[in-house]
Amino acid sequence: MSLIEALKSVTPTKYSTVASLALLVYDHAITFNAEVVNVWNRPGGSFGKILFIWTRYFGLSSLIIEVTISFYGSLSDKVCNGFFWWEAISMTVLNVSVQVILMARVYAVYNNNKRLLCGVAGVCLVTLVVIGVIWALYLPPGRGLPPIAGLTGCYAPTTSPLFGLCFLQSGVTEIVLCSCMLYKAWIIYKYNDSPPLLKLIVQDSILYFASIFAALFTNILVVFIAPRGLVQIALVWEYAVPCAMGSRLLLSMFEQAFRQQTTTDRSRHAPSLLSDIRWQELSASHVEPPSVVEPVGK
Repeated sequence: MSLIEALKSVTPTKYSTVASLALLVYDHAITFNAEVVNVWNRPGGSFGKILFIWTRYFGLSSLIIEVTISFYGSLSDKVCNGFFWWEAISMTVLNVSVQVILMARVYAVYNNNKRLLCGVAGVCLVTLVVIGVIWALYLPPGRGLPPIAGLTGCYAPTTSPLFGLCFLQSGVTEIVLCSCMLYKAWIIYKYNDSPPLLKLIVQDSILYFASIFAALFTNILVVFIAPRGLVQIALVWEYAVPCAMGSRLLLSMFEQAFRQQTTTDRSRHAPSLLSDIRWQELSASHVEPPSVVEPVGK
């Protein structure tokens, strides 16, 4: 890759990385009050709370590392190659974490259907194995840039079109989960007798899938159409979008579950001690409390 080609590929990638971090920081800022109220001020440490903290701050930390590497000069090929592997693994871990959130929502809206949950989890596991094979065979090598003309960070001199299969494969689990939610949305529309909370869960989930599919489709286009060296320009959004949308999904569920429990406890003259999401109650609730966290699509 020539110096001019390197400048043309690295500079837009830097802009994209900074933009994705800026979006994520902005999203964290506008939802921080809801986070304090519905997560930090609640007693106990539940699985849902741990999953929220992990998803929210692992994605943010990963993007900070991405920006740091992008503006760091004189990196060796060995460091850049290791960075590409870390990028692949961390991105996969983040996406799986968000998929766990979606699986929990599917489990809730289908009345704790364990067979469905096991089936979706099996699809996710098979997908992970296939993605691991694709990463091992077609992950582009990382190269350091010479410390001249302001060049910093790492770049991929060559990228196989087969590398795009990892994004196609990633979409398989999302398609299965989305299909479950779309079917439930059709049932709600057909009979129009579902609780408002259940409708909100389905609506937020479908909007989440729309965002994820947009990010996956963009990455596929970049791999197959964009000039070489630009493989990372859209890749960083695989951190920002799942992190922002996944944490919003959990925040919305925390808020509704806590408010529902508070209403129930008040009717029984007992204090609210809910420390986790009670998935089985979400599908049976007929309470629609006022919202602190706006729906995902707004």
